[in-house]
Amino acid sequence: MPRVLVNMPTQFGGRPSGVALVAFRVIAGLIERGTFTVVLRSPWTRAQLPEAIRDRIEVVTVPRPRIMLLDVLRQAVTVPRLCRAFNIDVVLNADPYGAAFGGRARVSVVHDLYFRTMPGRSRSREALTTDPIFRLVLANSARVIAVSEATRRDLGRFYPTLRDRTHTVPSAAMIDPDAVDPAPELPPGPFVLAVGNAMYNKNFATLARALAALGRPEIGIVHVGEDPDEAIAEALGGAPVRLTRLSRIGEGRLAALYRNALCLCVPSFAEGFCLPVLEAQALGCPVICSNRSATPEIAGAGALTFDPTDAGALTACLRRLLDEPGLRAALIDRGRDNAGLYDWAETARRYETLLLDALRDSARAEPAGKVPHAHPAP
Repeated sequence: MPRVLVNMPTQFGGRPSGVALVAFRVIAGLIERGTFTVVLRSPWTRAQLPEAIRDRIEVVTVPRPRIMLLDVLRQAVTVPRLCRAFNIDVVLNADPYGAAFGGRARVSVVHDLYFRTMPGRSRSREALTTDPIFRLVLANSARVIAVSEATRRDLGRFYPTLRDRTHTVPSAAMIDPDAVDPAPELPPGPFVLAVGNAMYNKNFATLARALAALGRPEIGIVHVGEDPDEAIAEALGGAPVRLTRLSRIGEGRLAALYRNALCLCVPSFAEGFCLPVLEAQALGCPVICSNRSATPEIAGAGALTFDPTDAGALTACLRRLLDEPGLRAALIDRGRDNAGLYDWAETARRYETLLLDALRDSARAEPAGKVPHAHPAP
């Protein structure tokens, strides 16, 4: 059985991020399919891993790097050595800040290209170092996985040599649709839900301005995530809009918020995928989202969309949701249908196919005697 090294050094151990949660779901799917033996290299210890994979994989715990470019260069030496020690056939980089060498082939996942699509908002050092990292790691990957068609198009635009090697493999909703909190603490009155840390690309200030202009003070905002700069409160400008801030809440409480929200609002300038859209749709929460980057693609027919630079357009969407008979129910129905198109088992199958394709290509490039574990693509 071929062995895959899932390489994920950039994530904080024990702190689930979108990248880590996707990687863990993919690992669980690969295990269930039974094609690969999995080794995980990351800052996560075995005890911190989800129960579904904790005792079913080999674990190599490494410290999270402080300087990504230096670590990528270091991985060019250390990961091939690790691959030889663990008899690794193929490396799966969970993001591009991984290994350019090691195993017989490499497959790398790209979640977004914010440093390219929003260049004015990237710190200068980040912008200068991220591009050479992408060029080194992705150029040495037999396959590149984009999490959405929007991300695949961005890759093709900025790195045209990758077009023939890039494949779209979407994720699916993370939250358990049956998750419950036995005593959920829900905010009083109706509310619009916003999920995610208040970074620039999330554009939550536009949500605040739109709700302030709506003129219905009974409707509040519930923000799940960090907002250290108080971007939402500042954009409200003293308007009588109730703001509830929550962070690091459990799955059951988050599910209750989705089920009870007037809607989920995603006013982002840019998203690589946007899992909250599918989570909301799976739990019967209407979605109002930006018409840019990946959000309209992921939301499908189950959302109202608007220009994220126009707070008035968002206000108009909120008014439609409140005032048009049957619209909310229709969005819920269409959203559930859309969320059903995304499936983790299918995601794992596509990852498996691309990993096996990469191994097949490496077998063609080397004498047969040097690739004893070569495995045909399904």
